[in-house]
Amino acid sequence: MIMTAILAAGCVLAVLSLAGSAYAAKPADGVPPSRLAVLSRGINLSYEHWHTQVPRTGAGDPPHDFDTPDDVALIQSLGFPHVRWGIGDLAVVKDRDRLRDFDATLNVLLDHGLAVTVDFHASHEFKTAVEKDDAAVENFVHLWSAMAKHLATRDPERVFLEVMNEPAYHNPPRWNKIQKEAIAAMRESARHHTIIACGTVWSEICRLPEIEVVPDPNVVYNFHVYEPVEFTHQQATWALAACRHLKDVPYPSTPEAVAGLLPGVADEEARERLRQYGQDRWDGAKMDTLIAEAAAWGKHHGVPLICNEFGVYRTAPAADRCRWIRDVRGALERYGIGWAMWHYAGSFAVAPGEPGRRAADPAVVKALGLTMPPATRP
Repeated sequence: MIMTAILAAGCVLAVLSLAGSAYAAKPADGVPPSRLAVLSRGINLSYEHWHTQVPRTGAGDPPHDFDTPDDVALIQSLGFPHVRWGIGDLAVVKDRDRLRDFDATLNVLLDHGLAVTVDFHASHEFKTAVEKDDAAVENFVHLWSAMAKHLATRDPERVFLEVMNEPAYHNPPRWNKIQKEAIAAMRESARHHTIIACGTVWSEICRLPEIEVVPDPNVVYNFHVYEPVEFTHQQATWALAACRHLKDVPYPSTPEAVAGLLPGVADEEARERLRQYGQDRWDGAKMDTLIAEAAAWGKHHGVPLICNEFGVYRTAPAADRCRWIRDVRGALERYGIGWAMWHYAGSFAVAPGEPGRRAADPAVVKALGLTMPPATRP
């Protein structure tokens, strides 16, 4: 997931030099506008909370970590037309029992009127193998071929296929070749479905120019936004090492805004990053520029874009977190780029709390330009 952020701080603007036949849609003409409308806003159901299994009843049933149908109803009531569902293991398609549970979960989402991006949220080990081993690539392509065949009967207006979440590779030509092979295999069966492609190095926004656009008009190109990490990942122990030493970092940033924090940061790298963050003056205008240049890349290539991850760790000051979310969401919408916030529940949540007792955060809902459903308004 969030590993997009680790290298993002040093990779900002400079790289972006370019400011079934029964279905009625015609993918040969490009991604149908109806699908881009569905992808206009959404929420991530992360692999941390959504597994390829559903609740079971009876003694001796295995434990699970599955968000309830009430959660799905809340997502729908907030006005999200689509969810990005992270699947950690494509091999589910090879296991009859797990595949049955996968389909049951997908049905719950679809039955609530949500469109679903089936996102292959590969493990670090799987990504590493694919990066280095051609046999692993063959397996990857084979698994997507099987999954696409399985999903081909689903309505392509409501089910989308995402090649892989955040490839970590620093070898764009290799990833472009792998991605083309995977898309070709997916397209053999899923002839009408829209596919979501991405770039390398955790799908950082500044990596868009490294993506080789495939000769398939029914593809949306994805990027993630977590800039600047000094703000979005403060106190995170699993991200950039310096971030764990940062606390109460404000947004927007100015030298004056961070000056009082600097003496309290003992770690030298973290202190320098915080100082630079202040000097960089991150604000809504800077976020707009970042996203405008991504939009220019999409316009240059004539392809649609989606930012299907952006968010702020909930350790950030609450009001500033919401302002960053509002600034990013607003910029994406100004440039006609669809979005999906990271994520529904957990450390970046729009709806914090324990399973079965989650409630939407009204301030975050407002920052996303959505409205709290009447029954949940305070």
